[in-house]
Amino acid sequence: MRNSYLQPVADKLQKRSNKIIYIDELKAVIKTIMADQYTDQRAYKLIYHLKNKEYLISLKKNIFVATKPTIVISMDALIEDYYRMILHQHCNESVGKNRYIWWVKAMEFQLKNLDIPDEILIVTEMKQGNEIIVWDKSASFKKYTSKKVSLFPTFKKHLETIKFGKYSFKYACKEIAILETLYNFDKKVNRYEYEIVKKIIKKNKQRAVEIFENIIKIGKHHTSINRLYDIAKQENKALAEKLITIIKKYSFILDI
Repeated sequence: MRNSYLQPVADKLQKRSNKIIYIDELKAVIKTIMADQYTDQRAYKLIYHLKNKEYLISLKKNIFVATKPTIVISMDALIEDYYRMILHQHCNESVGKNRYIWWVKAMEFQLKNLDIPDEILIVTEMKQGNEIIVWDKSASFKKYTSKKVSLFPTFKKHLETIKFGKYSFKYACKEIAILETLYNFDKKVNRYEYEIVKKIIKKNKQRAVEIFENIIKIGKHHTSINRLYDIAKQENKALAEKLITIIKKYSFILDI
């Protein structure tokens, strides 16, 4: 492959500077320069050199940002600019619309913490596994079932929505998020999660108690509701009284 291809392609990419470019678009640009000399193997080799020369930054496999060697762009800035767009697109393509963000990030949304997590956990109806979203940021997908039946339709009515520009995300209401978080939980180890739960339950509403009750009726989160009761005894005694009633009626008391 002639080195003379690199600069013409780099010049073409400058028209897309600081914009997302996908692999198919990038190949098309390269093909206009290489013409009948084009092959996928040569294109990937050229992409390798473009990255080394800092004309391209790779956000993840097959997604890039065009830039210039003279411009310093931090990966943190690129993640802030493009993470939510790519996450939204990735989820639409891989799991569809039946999904929601759960666990700690859902609770953080309740406290107006919009930071991008290293790993975001997403409940779906069909998919399980871990996948890269942008750079070192990943998503963990999980199916939520009881006796092999999806619980997504049951929890769907309790979801809330947050918007980032034109991209919206469903996430678990605080009651579901709390119970999900407390499932695998050690108060001594999970201090951050513990503090978030404390902050949220200090403001208790009757609706919250009804949602806790509806979830426990399903037959899930017996351990979580007991852990929540243990925390509420210190932080919100009125809530604790309502939780113990739910536990005695629909669950069982655990020594945790």
